[in-house]
Amino acid sequence: MEDNIKKLFEVSPETLPNSVPIFPLDNVLLLPFGKLPLNIFEERYIKMTLDSLKTHRMIGIIQPKNNNNELFQMGCIGKITSYIETPDYRLVLNLEGVCRFVLHERNLNARGYYQAKIDCTDYLDDLNDMEPNVDRSTLIQKYTNFFKMKKLDIDKDVLSETSNLQLLSTLAMLAPFNKIDKQAILESPNISSRINTINSILDLNTFQIVSNKGSNQLN
Repeated sequence: MEDNIKKLFEVSPETLPNSVPIFPLDNVLLLPFGKLPLNIFEERYIKMTLDSLKTHRMIGIIQPKNNNNELFQMGCIGKITSYIETPDYRLVLNLEGVCRFVLHERNLNARGYYQAKIDCTDYLDDLNDMEPNVDRSTLIQKYTNFFKMKKLDIDKDVLSETSNLQLLSTLAMLAPFNKIDKQAILESPNISSRINTINSILDLNTFQIVSNKGSNQLN
């Protein structure tokens, strides 16, 4: 019985949609197994959320490329795992990252939001919950140094309770990277490549921050 119930909540390659409503969010990263809280207040996106709840409960999160209504070609499907309605007519959602997708086509529908044709074929490994090998202590320390330079804090006690998959997603999603860095992390072909990309971005950003501080002190 428990396995039958579990299947009602799991997403498999066969149940991945080829069409989802998309929610463009600037400088926002969603990764598989990551958790993203959203505050929905625009009418069109409230309609989008309510429509999604009636079907597969999935929304495509994707970054705008610029201010000309262009989008990056890759985003990530998020599944609505919980929501509440607020007294002031908002929806507060929790999305869990499911699988990355390539955007093929989008069309504005009568409800005011974009419905998109997507393809997840090349990213089905995103559904694999096998724990990757990660040097947790080194990665967390790099993030800690980076956050400290940005005058932000990391709760290491909370991180110690996360799986490796969640750690890779959570820290990358929380970090104040720029949109290009976030897109590079999203577009890394696999977990191993994502780890290398994250390490490279952290090393480069930390180096730049230290260099800028040194230059300012000399001036």
